[in-house]
Amino acid sequence: MKQYLIKRLQSNIKSLKTLKGKGRKENWKDKIQGALHSIPLMQYGITYKINTKDKTVHIQGLGDFKVNGISQIPCNAEFATANFIERNCDYFLHAIAYLPKEERVHNSMAIGIDLGITNQITFSNGIKVQYAITMSERIKRLYKVFSRAEYDKDTKKRSRRGTKILQKIKSEFLHQNNQKKDINNKLAHYVTTNYEYIAYQNDNIHSWMKFYGRRIYETSIGGFRECLKRKASTPLEVGRFIRTTGVCMNCGTVQHLSLSDRIAVCPSCHSVFDRDVVAANKIKQEVLCLWNLGETLAEDYIMPLQVACSNT
Repeated sequence: MKQYLIKRLQSNIKSLKTLKGKGRKENWKDKIQGALHSIPLMQYGITYKINTKDKTVHIQGLGDFKVNGISQIPCNAEFATANFIERNCDYFLHAIAYLPKEERVHNSMAIGIDLGITNQITFSNGIKVQYAITMSERIKRLYKVFSRAEYDKDTKKRSRRGTKILQKIKSEFLHQNNQKKDINNKLAHYVTTNYEYIAYQNDNIHSWMKFYGRRIYETSIGGFRECLKRKASTPLEVGRFIRTTGVCMNCGTVQHLSLSDRIAVCPSCHSVFDRDVVAANKIKQEVLCLWNLGETLAEDYIMPLQVACSNT
């Protein structure tokens, strides 16, 4: 392991020298770390070994460790390199495993996805998903204690108590981020395993945070969109300036809707529709027009109309 640590250090120094040669000013004192937070494990069976039966991991020179989460590793996984990481006083093993290549979905089915504030995710088949990972009371209490901790502005050093509280706060935020990633991965798995063509709009979610910062942070819908880009067989993106909200699917009439208007009535044909479901179907329609797949929206659109009428 010492060889790989030395190689990593040499690579970091070379990259800093390259950046300095390109004119980028780097503060070498800030780049030098006083502690090692990760150890590369390059050879499975020598530098590290995983025992799925006993749920332990053996690391060369460190010994055996009990590990949580080994049960989620498939039996046919072939391990390669790994990293032993220390993060906020917790220890993780990030291992790279190779699995047999799965066949992508080829069922010629398409679905539209609309992202929003009230309903975080709305599918064109009428399914709506609402979720939020709110800030826990423990984090609020830790912030109160952290605000009273000593801090020297001249030396920019915190007291031992402040450092420990800061590590606990980071650990709590890491736990919340893992919960959001788990929800996004499960939703993306459902979509990618049932539909070949996945349509979504390139919304400027970053600008939404100016008005709905906490609600966007609690949901992480931007992370769900990134999951679709990575995992979908054919991800199809609609431009952010295409009008999808408030458009009647029957006559094409456009009307302005406020955020509180969830069910709308078309002033021309007097049809009742759900704004989020219609937006998802509009996104799907725009994508199908671009790809010329020859599919219709009739079967997917009948159910949302019936649901919307029953709620009014």
